[in-house]
Amino acid sequence: MFDTVEARGLAREGNALYMEYDYRGAIEKYNQAVAVDPETPNVYLNLGYSHFSIYDPASDSEQERQAAVEAVEAFERHLARNPDDEAARVFLIKILLKAAPHNPELADRAHRTFLEMLEKNPKDHEARQYLITLFIDGKRYEDAVEFFTKELEQKPDDIETMKILAIIADKSGKPQQAVDWYWRRAEAIEDQEKKAVLFYEVGTYVWNLLHYQPDRVKGVEALKLVDQGIEAERTAMELKDKYAEAMVYANLLFLKRALYETEAVAATWDQDMAYELRVQAGKILGERKRKQEQEEKNKKETSLDKGDDPTEKQEG
Repeated sequence: MFDTVEARGLAREGNALYMEYDYRGAIEKYNQAVAVDPETPNVYLNLGYSHFSIYDPASDSEQERQAAVEAVEAFERHLARNPDDEAARVFLIKILLKAAPHNPELADRAHRTFLEMLEKNPKDHEARQYLITLFIDGKRYEDAVEFFTKELEQKPDDIETMKILAIIADKSGKPQQAVDWYWRRAEAIEDQEKKAVLFYEVGTYVWNLLHYQPDRVKGVEALKLVDQGIEAERTAMELKDKYAEAMVYANLLFLKRALYETEAVAATWDQDMAYELRVQAGKILGERKRKQEQEEKNKKETSLDKGDDPTEKQEG
């Protein structure tokens, strides 16, 4: 027989320690309560909260590193007894997502959990977002492709899904696949102006990657990416007249390409192309600025003609 009175007393001692932020002491008391009576009310919930509070994947303490596993087990036991406790379910999801990048078994568990949630309710947007977060933080590109391929089969022009896959590919250390998805996204749209912007974004992604994270891609792979970036910016300029922003990034990409060249003649050609684009962009941006200044001047003159002098004081 279980000693319910003793177990509840131990649980109350654990609660007091928890309120004093002594989570390890609370865990000890809750475990003692479970040993005396596994059915002690809310003991697994509070045990889950305590393990959640001490979890640290980088800690030197084995207890803190393994706390996520213990928290998941405790929350699941609580939910088995209290399936409608949404607060506990939220904390279960939080610990799964927090631990997934560091614990492959919990990452797999999270994957199954979120897929089950979507199977029960395909319109569960929160479950879908949890899954996306898992794919990104856990660098699970292949799982993401498998999951989203079904959506793209139903909606081939879903540019938002393609963007998500590009982000997951990038976070998973697959920049070429990221460029491929960004490119496919640009090709999928019909509107020429929007298509130009999306091709422009392909080039900006490439330049930002090569400039701010140069160790991620080197040699032939880097040269291939920079060529794709230049082609994307050229396509953007063909689709949109006087696209100065695309010219600026094409200029930057040609300068980047010059750094990868092994022959001086080729590097000089890249630099010349960069200079021409920079000059063109400067002229266009200068024209825009003068046009804007003229429009503002005309607006002020029109306002004065109507008698709306902002400096004129009204007589009382």
